[in-house]
Amino acid sequence: MAKVLGILGNARKDGYTIRVLREALKAASEKPNVKTELIHLLDYKFGPCRSCYECIRNSRHRCILQDDMGEKGRLWRKIEEANGLIIASPVHLWTADALTHLFMERLYPYVWSGELRGIPVMTITVASNQGFHIAANRILCEWAFTLGMKYVGGLPVHAAHMDRSLREARYLGKILGEEALKDEKEGRKSPTDLDHWLRYQDSPWKVYPNYIENLTMGTGDPEFSIIRYALSYETFRRKEAVDLLKKADEEFRRFAHQYQMGNHEDAIRHLVRASAFWTHATWKEFLEEQLIKAPPPKTYRPIEKINRSCS
Repeated sequence: MAKVLGILGNARKDGYTIRVLREALKAASEKPNVKTELIHLLDYKFGPCRSCYECIRNSRHRCILQDDMGEKGRLWRKIEEANGLIIASPVHLWTADALTHLFMERLYPYVWSGELRGIPVMTITVASNQGFHIAANRILCEWAFTLGMKYVGGLPVHAAHMDRSLREARYLGKILGEEALKDEKEGRKSPTDLDHWLRYQDSPWKVYPNYIENLTMGTGDPEFSIIRYALSYETFRRKEAVDLLKKADEEFRRFAHQYQMGNHEDAIRHLVRASAFWTHATWKEFLEEQLIKAPPPKTYRPIEKINRSCS
């Protein structure tokens, strides 16, 4: 039996958001052998991440906090058993609500275990005043990308077009149910970084342009990248970190060339490599001995595996 969880961040149990979520869950449950459950986050007790990094250091990559999102927590156990997720949030201050943000933050250990990589996910954001449901949905999509989730679809909703949105929720709910069945029957398939980045090129949050903006300090020009700055001003001291940084710079140069030539898929291949080298360089320089005091987990963006998948 495949299990789909509908995660509701809204404290209201009779509002617009829950109406849309219920339609999606109902459609998913109409698939044979799919069981759904509506999760009201307000019914669970959990606080923010404490940045203790124990989920990185311990081999099981579990949270040590004694609450519902800790290793033995009620909600954590439900996530472990899920084959699909629907994340539904009202729009607060132009973004997702605080409870949803808190829940996604507490999924942080899964970044290191990789166990949520490939899980089907659908997002819903609902506004009833000015809107900004599209902006909020983009944020949920970004969080799903960070955790390696398989993005099935997103539904930004305004109360002004509720009837149409309910039909769309049923449509996406059916797709989510089908994907959850595959996850349960065939086993979860963890995507390569390249496949993951390419999938999100057609999603509400596109990793490609956002990552370029991030690495180039908002300029879009590789000559002004953080990587180039770190090399030019010798802000990295550890030899191993500097060597990785040089490789990141080389791949970023190749990315820029392919991008200018209009070869976007090849450009993404080099950008994925540059990102991996940059990630491990910064880990060696700033995290391994000073902050986390541990090497990166084996499952976290292994460079050799990324090189093979992007070749």
